[in-house]
Amino acid sequence: MLWIQGGNRDVHVHVSGKKMKPKDWVRFAKTLKSDFARWGAEMSKVAAALEKWNIVSNRYVMVADACAQFHDLLTDEAQAPDFTPQKRRTEAGIKRYQRQIEKIGERANRVFSASLSLDLITPVLAESFVNMIIFLARKDELKRNPRQYEQYIRQHIDTRVFDLHLKCDAFTAGVDPEHEDYKAFKRVMDRRNYNLHGNIDPAKDAIETVYFDKFTPLYEQGADPILELFRKKEAVFDISGVLRRYHDVHSFFQYVLGLMESNARKEIEFLMDDSEFGFDIKRNRLGRLFASHEAMMLLPLQYDDELKVDWQ
Repeated sequence: MLWIQGGNRDVHVHVSGKKMKPKDWVRFAKTLKSDFARWGAEMSKVAAALEKWNIVSNRYVMVADACAQFHDLLTDEAQAPDFTPQKRRTEAGIKRYQRQIEKIGERANRVFSASLSLDLITPVLAESFVNMIIFLARKDELKRNPRQYEQYIRQHIDTRVFDLHLKCDAFTAGVDPEHEDYKAFKRVMDRRNYNLHGNIDPAKDAIETVYFDKFTPLYEQGADPILELFRKKEAVFDISGVLRRYHDVHSFFQYVLGLMESNARKEIEFLMDDSEFGFDIKRNRLGRLFASHEAMMLLPLQYDDELKVDWQ
């Protein structure tokens, strides 16, 4: 008896009354495949009745997840450490001082990486949000004309933002250039090129002043050399500024979503939480294909990728 059951990604086959060897499975697969031609018309009918969807990676969610990780780290490290040096008059005190420096140094590495990354990616997140809104809510003429759509999403970010209510459905009003949420968003985007190109501004980027008596450096304030260096670099990390800009961008998101009709807003917010969504190219339709969780059952079966055979 031959028993065949189809699955989402695989086919289970059971042959009753015969112990199948690896070479038997190869012969069975080739024989089954050779019989496809006889059933070609019926197979084509079944295939034609199926809905074809592309599973699309949601880039906005990818960027948002990365930002959220940096945000969580900076939030946890937002309070500056105690830069007061430990007493160093004894051997035990020196060891405590060394541990203090190591701990602060490790934190500095974490904070510098996270603050730099979040500050660089926050404008990317903002632009990704705008482009996502355009893709999800674009009018039919943009859906029918890919060239116009490409032209629109390549325009300057402020042009895209101000034209949202003209190019997209479900907007009840346009973005107000005088709104505080837009102004904060604009400041974030204006910083992008400065950070992206790694520009150096001696006035903005200065962390301390030092005088030299020939070859001897003289600082304005006395302090522990190593701990004071870390303390001064807190201004470079600018945790509060980085977090503020990140929060400003999210406030702008809520402002834009608030300009949309309720049902459309709910649909977009629904897709904003999904790392993947479905897109039917033929009907130019998108949707949520699967639940946010997935269950899998492993059966004690022999799988074809475990057979040491040549399937060619």
